[in-house]
Amino acid sequence: MVRVDTSIPALAPCRLRVLINELKPSEPAFQYLAGDGRLAFSARRLCVNTPHRPFAGTHKHRVEPGGGEEAAYEPDDIPFVPLQPRVPPGTYRALLEAFAAECFITFGTDFGWSEP
Repeated sequence: MVRVDTSIPALAPCRLRVLINELKPSEPAFQYLAGDGRLAFSARRLCVNTPHRPFAGTHKHRVEPGGGEEAAYEPDDIPFVPLQPRVPPGTYRALLEAFAAECFITFGTDFGWSEP
């Protein structure tokens, strides 16, 4: 989990979360979580290689602050991840950076990364 600073007080605190299942390493999930306690919500999600209606694979979910319906769509800016038992080094970071960019999140030079 990575803490994210925001200039919008109503959304603080914010976090990026990466979920990797050891049994399905090529199907990671990413979340941009906003708020705290009962007011917290998942503002953005990325499901890689995870089919559920109406999507056959990789897709994103988006909820705007203040409520409303959740929108989902197939992205064209996410690196392809083949379904396989091993994920090449650098893939998870590339996915995280692509996902963060959509959320208007940039990483500082002090951001540390180690391969899962």
